Amino acid sequence: MAKYRIILSIMGIAALVSGQCNNPTSRPEIRSMSPQDRARFFSALEKIRQNGELDRLSKLHVDNADTIHGHPVFLAFHRVFMNDFASALNRADPGVPVPYWDWSLDATNPISSDLFTNSYMGGNGGGDKGCVQGGPFANWQMNIDSPHCLTRKFNQGDSIAPFWPPEALLSMQQTCSQYGALSSGIENGCHGAVHLGISGDMSTMFAPNDPFFLLHHGMVDKLWYDWQMMNPDTRFQMYDNVNYNDPAVSADDTIPGYPNMHVKDALDPRNGLCYVYVKSGSSEAAKRLMQEVNRKSGQNNGPSSTPTGGAPTPKSSDGGPSNAPNSMTSDGPSGAPNSMAPNSATGSNNASPGIGAAATAAGNGVPSADSAAKLNELTSQVSRLGGNGNDRAGASAALHDQQVDFLQNVLVNGMTPNHGLDMASAFMNRHNRFLHRHANALLMRREQQGETPGMGLGDILTGLTSGLLGKDGVVGHLLQGLGHVVEVLPQGLTETLKAVGSIAEDVTDDVFNILNLPKVDLSKVPEKERQIPYVAMLPDWWYEHNNLNATYAAQLHNQIHDMIDGYNSIQGYVSPATAHYLAKKYGSQ
Repeated sequence: MAKYRIILSIMGIAALVSGQCNNPTSRPEIRSMSPQDRARFFSALEKIRQNGELDRLSKLHVDNADTIHGHPVFLAFHRVFMNDFASALNRADPGVPVPYWDWSLDATNPISSDLFTNSYMGGNGGGDKGCVQGGPFANWQMNIDSPHCLTRKFNQGDSIAPFWPPEALLSMQQTCSQYGALSSGIENGCHGAVHLGISGDMSTMFAPNDPFFLLHHGMVDKLWYDWQMMNPDTRFQMYDNVNYNDPAVSADDTIPGYPNMHVKDALDPRNGLCYVYVKSGSSEAAKRLMQEVNRKSGQNNGPSSTPTGGAPTPKSSDGGPSNAPNSMTSDGPSGAPNSMAPNSATGSNNASPGIGAAATAAGNGVPSADSAAKLNELTSQVSRLGGNGNDRAGASAALHDQQVDFLQNVLVNGMTPNHGLDMASAFMNRHNRFLHRHANALLMRREQQGETPGMGLGDILTGLTSGLLGKDGVVGHLLQGLGHVVEVLPQGLTETLKAVGSIAEDVTDDVFNILNLPKVDLSKVPEKERQIPYVAMLPDWWYEHNNLNATYAAQLHNQIHDMIDGYNSIQGYVSPATAHYLAKKYGSQ
């Protein structure tokens, strides 16, 4: 029997590699399915538990755990694995719908989700062992990794810590222009919150025991798919090792656990794997809100920073539109402050010609000792400036831009590893003492005098000190061999959000309409319930067991909190996740 199952699995995978797909299968959000289709899906899951297919899948995941987590193949493996899962279900019940769970809609208060009711997936485990006792998977007995009951142990006792909201997911997708940046952002960020929120079997390498794994990783795969659809001409062929410590990777690499499958076979699910995703509305609602944020922040910043007709549409480094609400260059160094236009502080860009020439020369093209020297000269010139506020602000912004661009080029643009390390080390040695001296003096003066922050040279230096040269900064990461240098979340977004002021009621109405939710009178909702809650930091053991970088994850975590603070500062703003929760709680009143 076991041999028969293996043969069927190989035949199914071989069929998927054919590359021909005339009628791709649609994968719906589970709450959009009819009760009959959901019951059919649950029945198919029970069948693969009984026939041993679920054991095979869980064991395959366990056996390949070290090679599929913390490596560039993370998304590609799980796409193939999920399709293997779907194929097993279809062998048990041909044509059974295979859904995903958009947990971002439940981000505000996960435990209130329909998914944790007995009509869907059942709730928390009970008893000393945490065995699932309600819903379609009650009293399931599992064999992998050893005989035990299916367990769940929610990470906040009877509740679950918040997940990443739709805005954060969309910001990540719009910021990343390289596969590895997105993969590392998902793996070090939003992915673990769902696993550990549910816990029990879901917090182990035999997590596929719990059908929540299938729904969760369906959403993870959809995040990749939606990102690919943002620039389909290039991203369905994109695969790289950005933000990972792995050596060079290739789309011809074999998928771990699937010797007949290569990464290139998994890159475009519309063809070989033959499926597409049905929209849930969360991303569309987030886009509507971010369009308004972009427009309002542009208005409030004045005509000097935003052209007439709305906020500018920045370009990502792959040439496609970024659509992010703040103007930035995608894939800049992680932790670096957002690039600022020289006129954003003073309304002028009248830096002296000599400084302008040095700024133009420094960091342009492929990094070299010559451009490093010019950058050092520029730093010296700026440090000697005084008196003229316009010159000082303009030169400060030029220095900031060129230092960030220079380091980005060193890290990204084809440098050999040793050369890149040498350049980064030289960069730190040249500027470390200078930057720290100015930053510390600035902070001490502010503390003593209670000054309001501005955007002069000291501010630029402070940002560079913490973002580039701090203990968690980009240069430090490079010198430690961590290499997590490509942006995953937008820099400076909090400041953009705080410039918005308020969101019009008709935009909030659009969010409810996009999600097909009943309108809620927000004036009657307590302010605390309208706020986006913070995302919990995951324990260190999770990062260790999954070959992840806890420091990098902490940077993402801090950025998410800053982003949430920014959204919560906007009067009238309602996250799609919050709207979903409020409609469920107050919509019938």
